[in-house]
Amino acid sequence: MPLLVERKLFKIGEGGFAVTLPKAWINYHRLQPGDKVELVIDGDLIIRVKMKSEDKLI
Repeated sequence: MPLLVERKLFKIGEGGFAVTLPKAWINYHRLQPGDKVELVIDGDLIIRVKMKSEDKLI
């Protein structure tokens, strides 16, 4: 699901920043508030879905 979007950072509290994720990406991965994502930072920034415990059980 290739998707290219531009987002602005916004300030949270005294020292943090946040960015919103596209609703289409959230819906595609069936994410809900409280779900976790992983950030892979290696020159580029990759955001990927952290598997839920019930998804790991097969």
